[in-house]
Formats: sequence, structure tokens, C-alpha cells
Amino acid sequence: MRTYDPRLVSGEMLSQLICLLRRSPLMYLAESGIWTYRGDEDLKLALADVAADHQNFIDRAETILIDQELESPQSAFPLSFTGWHDVDLGFLLGRVIVDLTNRQREIVGLMEEADLAASYGDFTAGRAAELVREVGAAIDGHADLLSQQQARLVQKATAAGPIPTG
Repeated sequence: MRTYDPRLVSGEMLSQLICLLRRSPLMYLAESGIWTYRGDEDLKLALADVAADHQNFIDRAETILIDQELESPQSAFPLSFTGWHDVDLGFLLGRVIVDLTNRQREIVGLMEEADLAASYGDFTAGRAAELVREVGAAIDGHADLLSQQQARLVQKATAAGPIPTG
């Protein structure tokens, strides 16, 4: 019979969390050095702030793994992200928001796992569960913030009127 080891479960859970955060379009935008046109600095700053929060969560998860002498997962971005180098940030913003919403659903599943592991009273599992819950709450806020940025862009484009042709 297999015994339940909260340390290993929390390590696996943190590895999943790291991969969820690291393989996102948001982190790709932050790490790839995509060049963007001047302008809309508010959007660039908002994306940079959210990416910095996600990197902080990744760093904290890796610290817990290191404390438990567990390996941090290796990850790579999907190849499909490489086609984004000549795409407008306003267009990519919609993809980032949809991706955050999808990742939030996966994090809800991790929260359930985290709470189960923490219920065994293991300190590391408790730290991991706390971090997963914090990430879940932060992603809700990040999606709201980026949705506000998207609404601002739409309002700005509407106020500018149609682009003259001919």
C-alpha cells in the first residue's frame, strides 16, 4: 500500500504551479524582449508589473522546493509564441487575459490539492498551500487589471474614430 507523503505532493504541486506560471504568454512577453512601438506606456507597465508578480511567485515556489531538496521543473515556451514578434500589444493583451483565466481554473484545482496536503499538518505543505492560494487571488486581480487596460484601449480607439482610407 502506498503512503501519502505531503512533502512529495506539495513538491509536485509547486512544480505544476511553476510550469503554469512560467509557460504563459505573459512570461514570454516579459522574457523574450519583444520590441514594441512607442506609446501606451501604461499597458507596457501593467504587463511588466504582472509579469514581475508572476516571477516572484515562481521564485518563492522554487525556494520552497530547494528547502525540501526537490528539483525545480525545467520548462520551455510553446513554439507557437515565437510568431508574436510583429503583433501589436493590444492584440496580445486579449490573449494574455484569456490565458490568465484558463490558468486560474487550473490553479483552483491546485488549491484543492494544496488544502488536502496542508490538512496533514506538514509545514512545507502548508507553505505551498498558502502560496497557491496567494497566486490564485493575485491572478484574479491581474486579470481584472488587464481587462481594465483592454477597455481603456477600446475606449481610446473608439474616441479616435475610424481610420481614413484612400
